[in-house]
Amino acid sequence: MNPLIARQCLESLMYQIDYLNVKFKNDWYQENIKELIELLFLPLHCVVIKEKIIGADRENIRFNWAGCYFVLNFEYYSQSCWIEGQDSKSTQELMTLYLAITSTSP
Repeated sequence: MNPLIARQCLESLMYQIDYLNVKFKNDWYQENIKELIELLFLPLHCVVIKEKIIGADRENIRFNWAGCYFVLNFEYYSQSCWIEGQDSKSTQELMTLYLAITSTSP
């Protein structure tokens, strides 16, 4: 296992009506985002990353899971991370995604 993933863990994953708020236990850097994506997607099956948009302090990862489309957002300076649905069907399935991530997380 990657050393960052072994050290890093989710502090919390909170379901909101329009998004999932992700907080990591330790601070992270933009170059750690690849490993943080692996950590979040570890409990999920059949995740397909469709697109990565990399900005100066923000990264957006568009992905498909269980027939829905989501965006995983990272904002380095504010240490913010959240997942949102790309359409109304996907937004309605955020609770299903939340349960899938949290049901197998340590």
